[in-house]
Amino acid sequence: MQILRLKAERDLIIAEVKRRLKLDVNDIEHDYLIGTYVDEVGLRIMNYCNISVIPDELSYVWVAMVASALSTEQINVLRPPVEPVEAFEVKIGDTTIKPVAAVKPTPATPTVAVIDGVLRDYQGELNAFRRLRW
Repeated sequence: MQILRLKAERDLIIAEVKRRLKLDVNDIEHDYLIGTYVDEVGLRIMNYCNISVIPDELSYVWVAMVASALSTEQINVLRPPVEPVEAFEVKIGDTTIKPVAAVKPTPATPTVAVIDGVLRDYQGELNAFRRLRW
């Protein structure tokens, strides 16, 4: 029962992150990448707060943290830059200038530095849910 709740909650977080980043909610092309960030940030929230389940009250903070990390690291993957429609070259004398071919970025995993930075940005909201360990 707990696993089903977590999967449903994870899917809701992914959908909300897509809405926040203005991506198509029905497009599943980037779900694996977004899901990786959801899992990583969720684990960091649980470790920071010393809790085993993220409460519903933190769901919007979770979404904001994931969207922030994704927009910092993966915005070129989620929204590739627009390529020029017509590639042309300009020749002046003996000098030729050609446009640079666009390189498609490959999806990466979340980096520790970015996740730690996002965690520091949202410490104020997370501190209310933090528990002490004895």
